[in-house]
Amino acid sequence: MRKPLEEYTFATAYIGSFVSKLMNKQDLMRLAQAKDLAAIESILVDFGYGEAKELYDGDIEFFIRREQNRLIRMIFSTVPRKEEMGLFTLPMDYHNVKVSLKSEFLGITPDDNNLVSSGGVSQQKIMAMVKERNYTHMSSYMRAAIEEAVDTFSRSRDPQMIDIILDKACYEEMYQMALNVDVEFVIDLVKKQIDLLNLKAFVRLRQMGKSWSIYRKVYLDHGNVPMSLFTEHWEESYSQVADRLAPYKLKEVLEKGAVQIVEKGDFSLLEKLCSDALMEYNKAAKYESFGIAPIVAYWLAKEVEIDNLRIILLGKKVGLPPESIIERLREPYV
Repeated sequence: MRKPLEEYTFATAYIGSFVSKLMNKQDLMRLAQAKDLAAIESILVDFGYGEAKELYDGDIEFFIRREQNRLIRMIFSTVPRKEEMGLFTLPMDYHNVKVSLKSEFLGITPDDNNLVSSGGVSQQKIMAMVKERNYTHMSSYMRAAIEEAVDTFSRSRDPQMIDIILDKACYEEMYQMALNVDVEFVIDLVKKQIDLLNLKAFVRLRQMGKSWSIYRKVYLDHGNVPMSLFTEHWEESYSQVADRLAPYKLKEVLEKGAVQIVEKGDFSLLEKLCSDALMEYNKAAKYESFGIAPIVAYWLAKEVEIDNLRIILLGKKVGLPPESIIERLREPYV
């Protein structure tokens, strides 16, 4: 049942006050063109990031994880109902489950570098629950997926099946939670995410020479683009499939992204275009004054900004020229 907008008056106003601190394209370009870490840190301070001394030690991922965790803590400490925002941390939680299971099957301890520290459930708790098969604090979706993944892997020994089973459960749970939130913007945002994941899976499997029957196994339900659009036209050129995606506003994503993939085997442009397509939808929330939509929109906007910081910092670390870094940046919210 949809909650009264009045319940979100404070949260919307408070989180909305941070929108003015988001970086625009010019700000990101200034970061990419900064001459050294001291100049980068000075710019970051202006946008509320505080000191970033760990960058001087080259620990970029620590800085990124810290900012992701800070963002989630701020969101969850402000909204009136945490469960209504919890669906957006599910991919992180399921990622940690996948890492925990694969590590278990390999007989190793999960590497912290492969775990995500900013999910709805701490990585330590997920590792312990998976190891002990303690499902007390897990959803029925996650529990069923773990049991199916363990059983399937014991018979097939195929680690890819772990990803397939858990991804399906993750986005099924996300979609059902979105329906419970009962806000059109949130439901459509999840559908858009599913469409983009299905599109990327289509391209990757095609490039690997896999058949449409494999795609049927990885296809995620509840998006707007039907499975048949991909499976029935599996052998068509990317430009032909792109034309078919026009009604879903994904033509340009595949059309432009596929060129770089075919010519160079490089998926980075497709990833960027998918992120940009999601941000384009996200910008619709600028016209929402109250409720969950503007809060979710800020959350996604800040996540993309943090992802852009990772691209800039890693680019600087390996000595990429500013123009190469800039062309990799995702579309910002402002």
